[in-house]
Amino acid sequence: MMTDKNSTEQTLYRLGLAAILVVAAVLFLVKWFQIPLGGPLFACPIYSLTGFFCPGCGGTRAFRLLFQGKIWQSVLCHPLVLYGLTLYLLFMGSHTLKIFTHGKIKGFAYRHIYIKIAVACLILNVLVKNLAWIFWRVNLVEWAAGL
Repeated sequence: MMTDKNSTEQTLYRLGLAAILVVAAVLFLVKWFQIPLGGPLFACPIYSLTGFFCPGCGGTRAFRLLFQGKIWQSVLCHPLVLYGLTLYLLFMGSHTLKIFTHGKIKGFAYRHIYIKIAVACLILNVLVKNLAWIFWRVNLVEWAAGL
């Protein structure tokens, strides 16, 4: 009999596999149609309208910097990117090993605390970026990205 925890982890694993396919498809389309990943097409509407950073501001730059090996700058742009990618790789890697070893290796267990940490990180990220902008007129996303 399958427990709720196993069912949740199987669902998360399947969603993780689907995410790989979606990301691969998007990257293929971006490359095929030569879509630039910057500029007004991908500008944040909240930032454009209000001048304040939304919870997702800096995420695209953080991914780009992370894949360029600039880990610290990526974390400064958006810390949730490295946190989420680390959890994703640990979860997917360990569960893939669990499948191939027929359960001899335990998978990285899902815990609700990971979501709570992510939400806290997201809130702190928005507060720090907006407070730095309000009080010192420092755009931390552009500063971290070296713009």
